[in-house]
Amino acid sequence: MIPPKQYKYVGPAEIKDRALKAPVTPPISTQPELNQRLKELDFESLHNQPLIVTFVIATFGGLKLTDRHNEHVVCASGHNVLSAGEMGFAYQDKNCVIENITNQSTGYCPEPESWHAVDSALDQIGIEHPEYFEPAFDFRRCTQCGQTNLIKDNWFICAVCEGELPKDWNFD
Repeated sequence: MIPPKQYKYVGPAEIKDRALKAPVTPPISTQPELNQRLKELDFESLHNQPLIVTFVIATFGGLKLTDRHNEHVVCASGHNVLSAGEMGFAYQDKNCVIENITNQSTGYCPEPESWHAVDSALDQIGIEHPEYFEPAFDFRRCTQCGQTNLIKDNWFICAVCEGELPKDWNFD
């Protein structure tokens, strides 16, 4: 069996340095732990509004959630991840559900294929979830200026220098 791909932090070093000093985000492996974490993030006070959170899937396969305003590397305590992005939670008939999940993380730039790690972690917890990232993003680093680019509409042109971007993921 091939081990899942791990994503290294590719963002600014000063953000990672701050992450290493931040409190550790605990992993979530059960529905009660998820409910407790959402309560800590003040979900109940939103009065039927969605809660968007930052998430990572740690290298051991566990889900970690933090406030949306935190960087993914903070959520991961500076470590590599199997996936990263944002999750949107909502209440439906007094039950907590995940409405959408994206792989939007410019700190780790995970490929859409990292979905398998997200799916596995959420299945382990036992919470219903979408069948795939909604939306799924592709990232590329410009080989000319080094800028991280979010690919939209299959447009592989750097937003900064207008150089052509590689067709394959290139953050190794």
